[in-house]
Amino acid sequence: MASRQLEDFVRQQCKEKGLSLRGLSIAAGLSPGTLHNLISREYQPSIFSLNRLADYLGVRREYLWQLAGLLNDMDYGPEVPLTDPRLKFYFARIDRLPENARNLIINMLKALADYFQPPDNKKASSTD
Repeated sequence: MASRQLEDFVRQQCKEKGLSLRGLSIAAGLSPGTLHNLISREYQPSIFSLNRLADYLGVRREYLWQLAGLLNDMDYGPEVPLTDPRLKFYFARIDRLPENARNLIINMLKALADYFQPPDNKKASSTD
C-alpha cells in the first residue's frame, strides 16, 4: 500500500488540479485505476508509474520515490561512488541506450538483485 505521504501528496495534487484519481491517472499517461489502486489497495507503486506521475506533475522523480518509501535505507545519491570500474563502464554504456532497452536492463538487474539478496534482507515490496 502507498505511504501516507504519497497518498496525501496525490490527493492534494488532485484537489489543486480539479481532477479525480482516475483523471490524474489518465492525464499522467497511466491506466485509469492506477492511482486508486495505489492508494486503496495493497499495491506497491512501480518506478514506471511514479516516473510518469512525477513527469506530469513537474516534480523530481526521486521525490515521489522517497514519498513511496522506495529509497528507505538506500544510498543512491551522486556522492555514493561505484567502486567496481566494470560497473561504471557498463552503466555508462547502458545510460546511452534507448529508454525501452534501459528499462529492460533495469528490470533484469532488479530481478537478479532480488534473487541474490539474502532472504533476511529481502523486502516484501516490489519496485517494478
